[in-house]
Amino acid sequence: MTVQALIPAAGAGLRNGESSANVLLSVNGRSAIGLTLQAFDRCDEITGITVIVSQRNLLAVTDELEKMTWQKPLEVILGGQTRQESVRLGLESLQQSPPDYVLVHDGARPLVTDRLIHDGLETAREHGAATACVPVNHTYKHVNGQGFVENTIERSNLVQVQTPQVFRYDWILEAHEKAVRERIVVEDDAELIEKLGRPVKIFPGSYRNLKISTPDDARMVEALAADPVCA
Repeated sequence: MTVQALIPAAGAGLRNGESSANVLLSVNGRSAIGLTLQAFDRCDEITGITVIVSQRNLLAVTDELEKMTWQKPLEVILGGQTRQESVRLGLESLQQSPPDYVLVHDGARPLVTDRLIHDGLETAREHGAATACVPVNHTYKHVNGQGFVENTIERSNLVQVQTPQVFRYDWILEAHEKAVRERIVVEDDAELIEKLGRPVKIFPGSYRNLKISTPDDARMVEALAADPVCA
């Protein structure tokens, strides 16, 4: 069975005005994208890796990856204007020799572990599509346009979605093709599978599995990466 890791890494930068690409941020002396990719490179269950970058960060990401040694076949391709388009382009790049499964993981989520990768693959093998999730542990409220609370959201069945997300290749390619035809725009790839009417099974994520989107995220990831429990 073949499994290709698709790593979207085309984000332009951090929120809050930071100009540096989040995937290139240094985490204890190593780049976020380097840490992310090394997790998949050392995993026996992964067959190959496709990194999807923007024209803007192509040179910087390529230079970063050339500093490292890789065991798995690793390809860098250009993405699109959105994450959704970038993942689709990654899927299309595999059509000549399609894998059995595709694992999609954010390039700026560098604390992914062997356990998360394995659990996602095991769940997808059984159900066809799987996404990492953690329980929602905060209180959320609906507010109106004037800033007044309308109601509190029942959270017992709510989860926060993470990556990795793992799919049968034929399912996720079909889902993206449908999205192009019907001009569907979604927040994550699992939602495209939902719109095909196919099931998506959740598996336990990790609160440590943070995505770097803000400078505060970056500082938190750096602290967790230095923790031997997470290393």
